[in-house]
Amino acid sequence: MIVQMVSVFYIIFFYRLHSNELLYGTQSFIVDGYRIMLEKISAMFLAHVMYQGIMLAVTYTIYTGIYFSVGIEPSGFYLSLWRFLIIYLFAPLILSMLYGVVIAMIFGVKKSSFLVILLLWIMTGSMSTELFFDYFHSVHADEWSSLLFIGMNTVQHVYNSYVGFDVHWGNELKLITWFLVSTGVALILSLRWTRRAEERNLIIKVLLGMLCLSLFAAYGVTALSTKAFSRADDSTETNYYMNVNQAEADLRYEVESYSISLEGKQATVHIELSGIHTLEPSFQLYHAYPVKWIKAGDEKVKFERYGDILTVHLPSNQSSFTVRYEIADTSFIPYTNGRVLLLADKAWYPKKRASHMYERNENTGEIELSESFLPEERYSFTVKTEEVLFSNLPRQGDEYSGEAQAVTIIKGQGKQLIYGDYNITYPADWPKMKERVPKVLSQLEKTIYEVQQLVPEAIQLLPKSIVFSNYGLSSLVTKDHLVYNTNYGDAVDSYETTKDFQENLLKLAVQKKGPYKLYREWLYLSSQFIRQKNNWKIESRERSVDSFSLPKAEQESIEFIYHSFYQLNDKQQRQFLSGWYEKMNGNWTWDQVLDLIKEGK
Repeated sequence: MIVQMVSVFYIIFFYRLHSNELLYGTQSFIVDGYRIMLEKISAMFLAHVMYQGIMLAVTYTIYTGIYFSVGIEPSGFYLSLWRFLIIYLFAPLILSMLYGVVIAMIFGVKKSSFLVILLLWIMTGSMSTELFFDYFHSVHADEWSSLLFIGMNTVQHVYNSYVGFDVHWGNELKLITWFLVSTGVALILSLRWTRRAEERNLIIKVLLGMLCLSLFAAYGVTALSTKAFSRADDSTETNYYMNVNQAEADLRYEVESYSISLEGKQATVHIELSGIHTLEPSFQLYHAYPVKWIKAGDEKVKFERYGDILTVHLPSNQSSFTVRYEIADTSFIPYTNGRVLLLADKAWYPKKRASHMYERNENTGEIELSESFLPEERYSFTVKTEEVLFSNLPRQGDEYSGEAQAVTIIKGQGKQLIYGDYNITYPADWPKMKERVPKVLSQLEKTIYEVQQLVPEAIQLLPKSIVFSNYGLSSLVTKDHLVYNTNYGDAVDSYETTKDFQENLLKLAVQKKGPYKLYREWLYLSSQFIRQKNNWKIESRERSVDSFSLPKAEQESIEFIYHSFYQLNDKQQRQFLSGWYEKMNGNWTWDQVLDLIKEGK
């Protein structure tokens, strides 16, 4: 917003400065007038660049001072901040000088030029994506239409945990394109003041060179822009999963081991199978990852894909195969600036699953991750890759290997610390984590204990490897690691964040069962029970917000359940919640819950 406001003053300043210069026409009747005019414009440009460079340095110093003062540790975060300020503060203000010169060349001192300045300012400013939201909301990162704006995809979302700021090579190439086009327009307009043929010929050659460079840079924008912050790409992915049909899958086999090799964006996965009772085994692999080939032995084999379901046609004498595919950059799993978040709940490697990675929840009308880790699942993994920030597999020499339910690999901008037996990974922009971790771990440990008391088959202990984030990651828990997304901008130990620990961990650790509305209310009431038992603040003892959308008769039943529940003692409350979850099945209604609460009195 500040850049947008300041830029109009620069446009007007340079417009008036150059239009007054052109008014006297010295460039028309002096032999070297054209050269002198270009030298003056170049001098103005250099002075403007120097001044904005000083302002950039001052702004960066202020920001780094603030971040250091609040406790953000030195890391690549500060280099990314410098690049972010260059792209979204320095470069747009540099371009505003060229806008002013171009308008002066076209309109001179005409009063109508101010209307043109206003329109140009609105259409090309860094806030154009917000002013023309309906249009830019539908522009994908790899479309030529993305060249029409130089601002952020959204001003409310400029940083993702581990991915970093909304900066990528597409940004720089887009700014280069705008600079070349603006300079080219200025040179074309200046041709009318040339007096010598050699001057005109030189400018035309320069223009041809700039045209080629601008086309090359524009193509680079479509090829290198990241989808991590693109609203259009996110909507496209969401709509895909909303409309894709369930595919047939053949899971009559067992997976023995995975050998995964990651070289940049290229992934090669060798899978050993056992107990095979089909020649067409099916796997879950993210549909956005293009498969290059699949080999069984030394022979390439046929395969079919529908959505996230990959079906391989295996020869009868083979019990293993190798698949090679590309880890593409997508909105759901971004791969930008060498950073990628390959979480265990995503189908970034072929999994023994019969569903797509996301499925539509008919109760909420939204898509949800379909992954549900089974307690008995355990595979042998070997992963060869470059240095990573986090992996739930132990490092063995130059590879990561071990047995696990699933694998998480994070290559990103983050920090780590050891607290007791825990290995904590957190985003680079989180301050004072050493001070915050004790309170957070205490609540998480107590919460997991209480969850296990309510549902004995749930996870037994808090995993020793924990990854925190606030935006960009999903939450998951396996036996060996927890990924927890707070969904808040508040500190991880703040009340706003910790008040959701209980409900969120219940969702992660306890298998869904029974009707959605009953399961949802059980989660909410159980989280209140855990907070009450540990003397943690409870905002209200009322039923969940979701229940207010139910028919009146059902709301009255829920009110009675809550009223009766808080008349029970701790032991009775625990028995009621445990019994509710244990006995609940798909045929249950509120009547069965009412009968259960009455028995507990």
